[in-house]
Amino acid sequence: MNTKDNPFFLRGYHGSYLFCDRKQETIQLINNVNNGINTTLISIRRMGKTGLIHHTFNSLSKNKNIVCIYIDIYATQNLSEFTNQFASIILKTFPKSKRIGKEFLQMIKGFAPVFSYDPLTGLPNVSLSFSQSNQPQHSLASLFSFLEKQNKKIVIAFDEFQQITAYPEQNVEHILRTLIQPLKNCSFIFSGSQKHILLEMFSSVKRPFFSSTQFLFLANIEADEYSKYIKKVFSKYQKTIQDNAVNFILNFTKRHTYYTQALCNKVFSKNTNPITLEAVYESCDEILKEQEMIFYQYRNLLTKLQWKLLKAVAKEDKVSQPTGIPFISKYQLGNASSVRRSLLSLIEKEMVYEVSLKEETFYSVYNCFLSRWLER
Repeated sequence: MNTKDNPFFLRGYHGSYLFCDRKQETIQLINNVNNGINTTLISIRRMGKTGLIHHTFNSLSKNKNIVCIYIDIYATQNLSEFTNQFASIILKTFPKSKRIGKEFLQMIKGFAPVFSYDPLTGLPNVSLSFSQSNQPQHSLASLFSFLEKQNKKIVIAFDEFQQITAYPEQNVEHILRTLIQPLKNCSFIFSGSQKHILLEMFSSVKRPFFSSTQFLFLANIEADEYSKYIKKVFSKYQKTIQDNAVNFILNFTKRHTYYTQALCNKVFSKNTNPITLEAVYESCDEILKEQEMIFYQYRNLLTKLQWKLLKAVAKEDKVSQPTGIPFISKYQLGNASSVRRSLLSLIEKEMVYEVSLKEETFYSVYNCFLSRWLER
């Protein structure tokens, strides 16, 4: 470990030591895989879904009879792109230098593949040619069949899985469910951030994936666990952080994984020791100033009422009755129907998100730093 590096990474998985908590969630995912149960993993963006998947894969991969495949389909626009993304990931998982990789290359020759290399990573990509509308489906069937035939257990994670509902093809869910259902050697994790879409996909009797997975909802990490983790990492790098500074970090970021990491990254980079509450204050100010121009652009993209409502939600932190008279009157938002329309628009734009708990349902601003900036 290089003690000069900043240990609070903002992207990627960097091993179990720099991964905070999620013990129960990891156990549940591993148990589901071992027991042949598929999982739907849901949380808002940047809460740590992808990190949890890679952390689980890190544990599973210690078993040489298990192969883990992670696919982020957020950028795909149709079934053809989905299929090409899937094929490229399989090619990277089973490089052509290995026997399985050679078998895979032989298998896809019939699809007229075009190979290229990622200019940043140098890893291979493959693009399959589809001259007919049903060819992506047949190619997908071949890809799943290839994985099923391997003498290993295959665990496949499709990240941002709700993206398939935006494809122009009308029957993608049915196609995938038909291909996945008979597989005995493959387990799946369907991960995503748009809760209402994923709940509809996997809990509606009218949808192909109905009752085919176990749900796992990812919430904020407990304050005590996060506090221990932050102090442990700073200590490993020969730095001391005061308790009140840690408490302020967790309060300021609302224990939202990405924003907590980002603030700790900024604090760590200041090269002060010990790290005081004043140093954390400075880091917060720097972050908000750095992003201020982006926040002003958000204002230009919203209607006056949407922006006013966004500020009101930020000032309240949590709003349980956004169309109630007390809230509307306090912030002079007009009538309930207009507020409802604006709220739905902000949710669709992922500026505001809804949290449904046993005891309450409330709304908050999605971007934690934007929320803190709006409070000011």
